[in-house]
Amino acid sequence: MLLLSVLIIFGLTLADEGVVGTALRKWLVETPARFLAGLSRGRTVGLGLVALVGVAAVMLFETEGVRLFSMAAPDMAAWVLMFDVTVVFDIVVLAVSLRAVAGWRGLIRRRDLMQGLAGKLIGRIRGVRLRGRRVSKPRPPRSPSGDPEPDPAYAFA
Repeated sequence: MLLLSVLIIFGLTLADEGVVGTALRKWLVETPARFLAGLSRGRTVGLGLVALVGVAAVMLFETEGVRLFSMAAPDMAAWVLMFDVTVVFDIVVLAVSLRAVAGWRGLIRRRDLMQGLAGKLIGRIRGVRLRGRRVSKPRPPRSPSGDPEPDPAYAFA
């Protein structure tokens, strides 16, 4: 790898102005520079996370981790580069906050509804209790005759 890098630098130095130098500069300097200029902070973080997943896979699964990551890395890198991670994060935060606001309004409505129902139920229970206290004992039936009943003191005399 080091030898290849030295040969590329040597080739760029010698054939700087020629056709070969222009082609090498285009492939080895301008194309990567254009790619790196298009990277945002979010994409850099995303590619860092892909690399971190690769290191974790190798550390955890050793040889199988290398195979697994080598199969998954192109897809993960394409996904990360396709979507800016900060934009995805912003969309998720926006969706959660909108859901929370809608849920909060619904929660307030439900709380008011439950308080109203609880008030009505408590009112009914209190009404039943008050009516239950007001119930008087039934009086004994009156005799159909006009004669007064004898006093209890004279009943056994």
